[in-house]
Amino acid sequence: MDLVLLRLSALGDILRVMPAWGNLHHAFPAARLRAVVEDRHAFLLEPLPWLEPVVVRRKRLSNPLSALGELKRVAGLLRGAEVSLDFHGILKAALIPRMAGISERWGDGVTKEFAGSLQTQPLPFRHQTRYDQALGLAEAFGRKHGAEGLGRFRPVLSDVALPNPGAIWTQSVKPRVVLVPGASRRGAIKRWPLTHWLSLVERLKQRCELRWSLGPEEEELRGWLPEATGVEALPRLGFWQLAAALRQADQVIAPDTGLLHLAVVLGVPALGIYGSSDPVVAGLPDGSGRVLRTGIGCSPCRERACQRRQCMEELLPEQVAAALIGG
Repeated sequence: MDLVLLRLSALGDILRVMPAWGNLHHAFPAARLRAVVEDRHAFLLEPLPWLEPVVVRRKRLSNPLSALGELKRVAGLLRGAEVSLDFHGILKAALIPRMAGISERWGDGVTKEFAGSLQTQPLPFRHQTRYDQALGLAEAFGRKHGAEGLGRFRPVLSDVALPNPGAIWTQSVKPRVVLVPGASRRGAIKRWPLTHWLSLVERLKQRCELRWSLGPEEEELRGWLPEATGVEALPRLGFWQLAAALRQADQVIAPDTGLLHLAVVLGVPALGIYGSSDPVVAGLPDGSGRVLRTGIGCSPCRERACQRRQCMEELLPEQVAAALIGG
């Protein structure tokens, strides 16, 4: 069987479909699995040798003058495939298997830009987490082809080989907890107030071994936050070294960002601090962690320029501390 799996972007969204891809591999170990992703995210497939990357060049796809040619090029690489499973649901993703001549084209029920009209096996829409959305597609496909149980969440990266991150933790018996205060510039509204993080550290550092995870957007924090709080920051690591460091932790506390969902697929209990994010669509699979939020009337929302920030301000450090392992 020759299967094409489509999820072009973004980092967190590709991480959330990977458990479904792992289930497909487990159920059909002899199948050829090809994953269509943008070039900036192709590195996410590195720990999964059973997945063949088919790389879409983002710059060409984003340019109206070259987009059609790029779609044709990618479709040409996929000719002969028997089945496609579209985990993205946008027109560009749906066009690729159609142009490749793939006869059995599945969709997960969430579509934009009339992408569903290009699918031969579209699932009905359900309001659910993106994890369950992807797992539901794998389950429906598996059932049609004689395999059961593809809808169960499994942390697909829990046992894969990862590079050594170096000495990160001491030999303390305290729970190891990684704190992720940052978010991308585009997702800045997801950041919990820094004053809340400082208060949380004071509540936890006597009973937990803490580490800050500070990315490129938090270089200014790296200059003073570890010294001010007495909590070390993880060193600057490559993505998969960082994943290895997270996998050694007992819990990750983060807003709705890529690192939260990386923790989930690594099998590390995750504690999500949510404000504007939809607790259902952006939620976590059963048994992988929990989401904390205030639930005020205006959330969830998509107002990236919102200045009120009550949804985050009113989620207090003592609530987060109480929800932690052993709290």
